[in-house]
Amino acid sequence: MKKNITEEETRTLDGTVDRHGRPAIRRRTGTWFAGILILVNQGLATLAFFGVGVNLVLFLTRVMGQDNAEAANSVSKWTGTVYIFSLLGAFLSDSYWGRYKTCAIFQAIFVVGLVSLSLSSYIFLVKPAGCGDKQTPCGSHSSAQLGLFYLSIYLIALGNGGYQPNIATFGADQFDEENSREGHYKVAFFSYFYLALNLGSLFSNTILGYFEDKGMWALGFWASAGSATLALVLFLVGTPRYRHFTPRGNPLSRFCQVVVAAARKWKVEVPESGEDLFEVSGKECSNNGGRKILHTHGFKFLDRAAIITSKECTMQAKECHNPWRICPVTQVEEVKCVLRLLPIWLCTILYSVVFTQMASLFVEQGAAMKTTISSFHIPPASMSSFDILSVVTFIFVYRQV
Repeated sequence: MKKNITEEETRTLDGTVDRHGRPAIRRRTGTWFAGILILVNQGLATLAFFGVGVNLVLFLTRVMGQDNAEAANSVSKWTGTVYIFSLLGAFLSDSYWGRYKTCAIFQAIFVVGLVSLSLSSYIFLVKPAGCGDKQTPCGSHSSAQLGLFYLSIYLIALGNGGYQPNIATFGADQFDEENSREGHYKVAFFSYFYLALNLGSLFSNTILGYFEDKGMWALGFWASAGSATLALVLFLVGTPRYRHFTPRGNPLSRFCQVVVAAARKWKVEVPESGEDLFEVSGKECSNNGGRKILHTHGFKFLDRAAIITSKECTMQAKECHNPWRICPVTQVEEVKCVLRLLPIWLCTILYSVVFTQMASLFVEQGAAMKTTISSFHIPPASMSSFDILSVVTFIFVYRQV
């Protein structure tokens, strides 16, 4: 009995489970052992991605024979595809696969894309050998070779896009926010995560960018493929120690259920307090893993979705309610959280429009400039290193000051 009580006390309080679906034991799972593996994984995966992405516009102009405008447009479409696949990865993670499985599958796709790009570049694209620098043009390519190239880079987009929105959250899952000590670690993890991301891209923009600018494209791509493979291996090594949240179902349907339920009762008067609103107990008829969110007074029109009328089942009857007619307070509050985030998301649109140009027009501008200081040559892609160094500096300022 004493052993059972001790084990019960050491379980995490946020509802996470181990890889077997049992409640996670604090001392055996998560924390910094798993967190550091994920940080290194992120640094290596970012190095691999930017090893391709940061110089892709130059590869398109020097190796594939596109003009500047066409190459910049191609890179913008490719970058946009990465973000679109991020929506796919987030949806699969939340609805069906969970974050661990989603990260593992999409990282494997990422590795396949990088290996395919490295092979096609070495065998077909960078011909004659050493072409693709500023002086030596490459020969023409067949339709099959072009098709293999585009298949490779869009596999990279699919793999990285599906992986990126989940890995940061999965890393944060390793820290129990209900525990005061681990909750502090969780806040620190996000800063270190962004630091790892920028250090990985810094290596790509300087070292790998230098070799690729000299025409050693296959070497740069093979280095990216090796980095991504090592990242995947490290990620899998931590499998026994990871904490997991179980998938909670389709988030889009949960969002729509609240909107529809509230619209159906638009004439019903909203109560002043949230005490009379519908809420389930524990995990009963709930997809939220038993974790409740307290009622808030913002967006009160959505509270109608949780008002119990004669048409809905009651808690006393212990019948599962129709989610399109009545939703628990926690589900309503989830929708409110999304609505509160909308202004932040909208503010990032203009920033993203400018930031995207760093991988296309900025690099093309750098290639057109004088890139030597004395006898030292600066690769055009290294222009973005100033952005990375400033981010690293301000992460330190944020954490310390």
